[in-house]
Amino acid sequence: MNRLQHTLTVMVVALPCLAGASSVTVTIEDAGVMSANTAAFGAQGTSVETFDSAKTGHFSNYSSALGTYSAGRVDATNQYGGANGTQYLFSNSNPGTTLTLDESASYFGFWWSAGSKGNRVDLISDDTNIFSFDTDDVLAFLTDNAANSADYYGNPSPPFQGRVGNEPFVFINMFSDIAFDTVVFSGPNFESDNHTIAKKFTQQTGLNISAVPLPPTLLLLISTIGAFVATGRRQRNRAGQV
Repeated sequence: MNRLQHTLTVMVVALPCLAGASSVTVTIEDAGVMSANTAAFGAQGTSVETFDSAKTGHFSNYSSALGTYSAGRVDATNQYGGANGTQYLFSNSNPGTTLTLDESASYFGFWWSAGSKGNRVDLISDDTNIFSFDTDDVLAFLTDNAANSADYYGNPSPPFQGRVGNEPFVFINMFSDIAFDTVVFSGPNFESDNHTIAKKFTQQTGLNISAVPLPPTLLLLISTIGAFVATGRRQRNRAGQV
């Protein structure tokens, strides 16, 4: 094996290590949507927590349709939250809210109302954080990429329609290729509703906001491989010239 072949072999062997991490795709639904379209993505084993049967006020260890919520507050519908005029979950940065699922899931969706900067969702599997999502990415997407960004601002729920026009109201989907058993909500003034899980899904739906370029290390690696291949071809061509 010559030096070029050896170098290429080492690089190709390293590729799976870089690409083998968990993959979570984040999408958003159309403006005004307040619940998951489970039929569209072929959801199996679904459960939804609407907080409508919970007692309003602060709670600890709330047993729900999905699992147990560690702490938080259930509020009656108001201009900041409550899909279709119903109750919703309010959590704050200290201590935040941890949802321990009764069964592992590969999909999590929620209606993010009156969205605040710094809200964050973490997906955890067997005590390992597999994905952290900062909702600032939604704000950035709506500002820079969404053609109809203005449609997402202001409460779409009939009782308070148009209120809080300076903040977004968005249904967010998270599709994971690794099952997770815990969801953590953190950050200031985090209002959400219609928490939805699915054990499996057949496809991803919604507008993808998490499509990002390949990691710089992987791009560099691919570029280096391309340079070596090109050099090898030139050397072979020169060797064949008379």
